[in-house]
Amino acid sequence: MKTVNVGLIGAGTVGCGVIKVLTENSELIEKRSGVRIRLKKIADIDIKRKRPVQIPESLLTTNAWEIIEDTDIPIVIELVGGTTVAKDFVLGAIERGKHVVTANKALLALYGKEIFLAASKREVDVGFEASVGGGIPIIRAIREGYVANNILSLYGIINGTSNYILSKMTEEGREFNEVLKQAQAEGYAEADPSLDIDGVDAAHKLSILVMLSFGIFLDFSRIHVEGIRNITPLDISFANEFGYRIKLLAIAKSREGRIEARVHPTLVRKETPLADVSGVFNAIHVTGDAVGPTMLYGMGAGMMPTASAVVSDVVEIAKNITLGNSHSSLPRFYGGDISSSPIPMSEITTKYYLRFQVEDRPGVLAQIAGSLGKNNISIESVIQKGRKLEGGDVPVVIMTHEAREKDLLSALDEIDRFPVVKAKSVFIRIEEL
Repeated sequence: MKTVNVGLIGAGTVGCGVIKVLTENSELIEKRSGVRIRLKKIADIDIKRKRPVQIPESLLTTNAWEIIEDTDIPIVIELVGGTTVAKDFVLGAIERGKHVVTANKALLALYGKEIFLAASKREVDVGFEASVGGGIPIIRAIREGYVANNILSLYGIINGTSNYILSKMTEEGREFNEVLKQAQAEGYAEADPSLDIDGVDAAHKLSILVMLSFGIFLDFSRIHVEGIRNITPLDISFANEFGYRIKLLAIAKSREGRIEARVHPTLVRKETPLADVSGVFNAIHVTGDAVGPTMLYGMGAGMMPTASAVVSDVVEIAKNITLGNSHSSLPRFYGGDISSSPIPMSEITTKYYLRFQVEDRPGVLAQIAGSLGKNNISIESVIQKGRKLEGGDVPVVIMTHEAREKDLLSALDEIDRFPVVKAKSVFIRIEEL
């Protein structure tokens, strides 16, 4: 049985998971793949800290370039994260003819095209299954399972932190900040949770899914991104009355040779599978023209699920090395006629949930409906809470039929200036899967 040496850069949480899998499941890997994986060298900035796995001191180094320069290591695993030194390590390994495995979604979202073109030039592979969805094999599914399909739409719950917070708010009626603190205490949210709760992490992953699904590399700065900071228990409660749950969705659609790519809180019907994805779990709903609607579900992060995905790439590349196969899993940029800039949000057409805080007096709903109608927005249903004899403010909640976002924003700008409207209007998009 042939042995393939591997070097690991970054022995943090996921790195320790990779060491654990390669050590404890080595016999199983050999039986299934016919290849022996040998972890030859491990680089980390702190080789003295206590870890949940035992690592022989002889394997450890603080110099990642020892791995990159080692001619006996054909596969380099990059798990340091970020987009600075990680980029140097990845490109450095590729330049030296090494295959790379990474879980670094931010790096691929921002510099993926450069990395993949460099790998193609050097005829090496880049494995990145762990960059989206943790242990969910969505990368292989799109690249191989859906290879005969035109991808029509993709909806992803691909950030576990945000989904955990929204799930807790929905189940327990608690405020965002309160649940965020609990998520941090339980280790589901970082001390600085901005990338997760502001939707950036999901957008990084969406960029990768779009690249695979549509054959283009998006201008990341043009992806529309909204987070969940402004979601309130009140909106969750009203959404429930209409038969919906609120999820942070990453959405991509193909429309007449153009791509929608956006991340934002979204109302989804309670009877759909995505609505039932709770806690830190992830799910990706993909519709192809041949296969129809499908959904992959599982743990989207964590030491062992992510390590499982990393090792799957390592084994695939190691098998190709032993068989003498050339690189086979690099993305192909075949969507030459598709714009690298997504459709602007002003041109998006969808349904909307609208909430207005208004004076409790006759004629207010007629004013709001008149402004919506003037801007080509029709009303599907309304909830107006019971009037108070003493007056005061009350919420009016409206579900619209499909409308263009440009028209909606125009109507809301007008409505927010009405004297009877006492707070800035709230809108959340609706997707009917």
